Amino acid sequence: MGAAQPRRIEERLARELWLALALLAVALAQATLLPRLFGLTPNLLLLLVVSRALMAGPASGARWAFYGGLWLDLFCDTALGTHALALLAAVLPATLLLAWLSRANWLLPLLGVLLGSLGYHAMLVLLTSLLTAPVSLRAYLPVVVLPTTLFILIPALPLFLLMRWLEGRRRGEVPIDVY
Repeated sequence: MGAAQPRRIEERLARELWLALALLAVALAQATLLPRLFGLTPNLLLLLVVSRALMAGPASGARWAFYGGLWLDLFCDTALGTHALALLAAVLPATLLLAWLSRANWLLPLLGVLLGSLGYHAMLVLLTSLLTAPVSLRAYLPVVVLPTTLFILIPALPLFLLMRWLEGRRRGEVPIDVY
């Protein structure tokens, strides 16, 4: 009577294909089209993955991280799986450590992106050191991690609010502001 029928496998595959293609477009834009400001390119995939994980949970964020990371690996000429594992490492601290915060809290995306960026760069430097060449942490932290993290904190809140609004519209939620 009131129970919804489970989705057919074709519908689920079509949704996953559309998600993979959308993340392909984001990875392609990040790797080729985005301007470099002060030598930095904003990591859109990291922002999207962390925002999605904060809204929908670690399982959904992990799917986005896997698809987007594989595409980014193909475009950035890194070992296949490096960015995928780094984005997966960004999802875990952002979602598990901040599970106690409400989705309505404006600190959630800022803290999530901060923790996610630290997890992402920690895994990326570890994998790069193991697979390619040793990385000097003394140079990597102030030259790459700090500026990149500060740079992606700027669009984190507007992007999270936009994604939260779109998710609410998709679900048919009515926004109620209580002051």
